[in-house]
Amino acid sequence: MTTGNGKIGIAVAGYGMIGRIHAMAYRELTFIYPGLLPQSELRSICTARPDTARAAQSEAGFRYAVTDPQELVRDPGVHVVDVCLPNNLHRAVAEAALATGKSVYCEKPLAGTIDDARAIKAAVDEARKARPSGASGNAASGSARFGMVFQYRFLPAVLKAKEIIDAGRLGRVYTYRAEYLHTGYQDPDRPLSWRMRKDRGGSGALGDLGSHVIDLLRYLLGEFESVQGHLETFVKERPVSLGARERGPVTVDDAAWFRARMAGGAVGTVEASRFATGTLDDLRFWIYGEKGALHFNLMDPNYLDWFDEADPNGTYGGERGWQRLQTVQYYPGAVTPPARAPIGWHRAHAENQYRFLKAIADGREPSPGIVDGLRTQLVIDAVERSAASGGGTVPVELE
Repeated sequence: MTTGNGKIGIAVAGYGMIGRIHAMAYRELTFIYPGLLPQSELRSICTARPDTARAAQSEAGFRYAVTDPQELVRDPGVHVVDVCLPNNLHRAVAEAALATGKSVYCEKPLAGTIDDARAIKAAVDEARKARPSGASGNAASGSARFGMVFQYRFLPAVLKAKEIIDAGRLGRVYTYRAEYLHTGYQDPDRPLSWRMRKDRGGSGALGDLGSHVIDLLRYLLGEFESVQGHLETFVKERPVSLGARERGPVTVDDAAWFRARMAGGAVGTVEASRFATGTLDDLRFWIYGEKGALHFNLMDPNYLDWFDEADPNGTYGGERGWQRLQTVQYYPGAVTPPARAPIGWHRAHAENQYRFLKAIADGREPSPGIVDGLRTQLVIDAVERSAASGGGTVPVELE
């Protein structure tokens, strides 16, 4: 997966906040995991305007700045296309990149619509068929692979929760509760953006925030079986631009709630809101099983709370109670920062990107990958269909 000069050529399509985070993380990987990846090159950045593309090129050190995503695809020195565009633009860039043997790293959600998500999955399947038998991560040999950005999987606290669940220490999981709450949209004069338009974002809080929760629950507890959903749009019109008198319709949800049954039998509730006044980046989950329970809070990311039912009980409660496990920054093999250091939000992005690049360098399918992206989108679609029907139970498809 390298160029003639031994470097992985990385192109980033889109340079909003997330594109910037990705560029920063690519540069950090050499320091975090020295010698464990082929050397990478930030080769091309694509934004909508020449001036913003040049500014991004200067800031992050890209070799080229372009305004047409297809230029990223045509460049033989690009081996990975990192898609940080509005959701409705994911499909065209991903399909073009995969068709030329390039690997794709895609921000969540996979697409703006379920049809686009399935089309991307079909493009991945076609790229796999075209891959030579035994092909490694060399993009020039037709190694196109697909990775998703679900970075919260890669917080040590979440990885520890996965370890506890997979070891059977929770036993049968009965119930769970999960939520991702943001603030800032409750101001009715906040102008319209692509995130508030169904034709560009696909969905609102459900896709923007809920996709992370859905993926975490799938990662920890397995597949969704059915959902019952409710969506709410509180501010139905907004200024078309900052300070404008003209207003346009908001065509996505401001907040979403759904009840879900997992294939393994657990039942729980999920909330996603961009109207949670007083919150910041409040991603939380509680999981309750027959042998124990887990709780995680993104605003307290250095710890996982764990209750072990096997702890002795007795006079005055014995030794039973919630424990705070110090997960901090324990990443096996990582050199910098030290494991004892408090973890920052962007470190999970760096880990997601490291595992993606390591997988394609090793000739493996990345995880999370295309199936994770599609199945998260299928849950979103089922919640939307349930809400449209008045909250009835809707089965979740797997393909």
